[in-house]
Amino acid sequence: MLDRGKISAGQAGALMFTFLMGSAAVIVPSSATSFAKQDGWLVIIIAALIGIAVVLLFTSLGLLFPKQSIIQYSEIILGKWFGKIVGLLYVLYPFYLGSLVTGLFRDYVTTTALPRTPPIVVSGPLLFVIAYAVWGGIETLGRVNQLILPFRELIVMLTIFLLVTEFKWDNLTPFMGQGIVPVMKGSISAASLPFGETILFAMLLPNISNIQKVKRYYILATIFGGMLLTIAVLISILVLGPAIAARLNYPTHEIIKYIEKMGFLTDMDILGMLLWITSGFMKIAVCYYCTVVGLAQWCRLSDYRSIVIPVGILLFIFSIVAYGTIMEDAVFASTIWPFFSFPFVILFPLLMLIIAKIRRLDGREQKG
Repeated sequence: MLDRGKISAGQAGALMFTFLMGSAAVIVPSSATSFAKQDGWLVIIIAALIGIAVVLLFTSLGLLFPKQSIIQYSEIILGKWFGKIVGLLYVLYPFYLGSLVTGLFRDYVTTTALPRTPPIVVSGPLLFVIAYAVWGGIETLGRVNQLILPFRELIVMLTIFLLVTEFKWDNLTPFMGQGIVPVMKGSISAASLPFGETILFAMLLPNISNIQKVKRYYILATIFGGMLLTIAVLISILVLGPAIAARLNYPTHEIIKYIEKMGFLTDMDILGMLLWITSGFMKIAVCYYCTVVGLAQWCRLSDYRSIVIPVGILLFIFSIVAYGTIMEDAVFASTIWPFFSFPFVILFPLLMLIIAKIRRLDGREQKG
């Protein structure tokens, strides 16, 4: 274990909850309604159920090797060479995801708040602060998330309370008006982003003190994350209507700005921006942390901190190169990402679990 820091299963679950909210709270309402129109909320419910299955899969595998990450035990299960290849893929996955999320939030900030600001001025300082948190280790990430989480949920509850009188319940009809096919297509997309991305938390299992409780907390995080995303989609439909919500790049941001038009409060868009940036901060931090720790494990380094800065520079560069525009990213997330992420989320973990069971491999029997 390169990072000897420990967090509780509850802290890990809270971190997963914030991770799920990350970029999903910004783009999922638009994606879900573009697939299923007024039934977009049903998309998230089905996707969350798939997300629970993903959690059960990778925790069942990880609990067989509680002192090792997925990169380490992949060599034990799959053999030296094939396991090494799979391990490298699990290093590249969070790196690529982190660069995309960095690009998304850079685009979000420059579009909604700082249109004349060069992108480098937004993502550069953000990644610098995240690098400092990653340098501090998993305990630092867990504590920062505990500070952010109550603040975030307070804003969410306030937003829902202020918008209740603006709900147009007819926007939810007709139920299943487009049929089941659009709902299932949207569910597959939402299951891969954000619920399938929780595969990264297989990397954190060795750092959880009461690991026997982690499966329960990961499932609770998925349930509550699914509930909050369902509410976000519902509010987008009830306030804006499915047609408008599907066309907007950031429907949740527009909903918060809608409160200003009601005359209750002003400058609500600033609170909305803080809400999504804090979530994005933690999601990028988890991707960044999993990348540097995973790379250190793959290269058998004694300390991951020596590569935090180099990886951060590469992450910054790749976030500019790989990320296009919000429209391109939305199309990529809904059409290509589900196929791209399938091996990481389902295929490799399921294959390793089956092989481990057949070969009766159990890391819990190893001493030390």
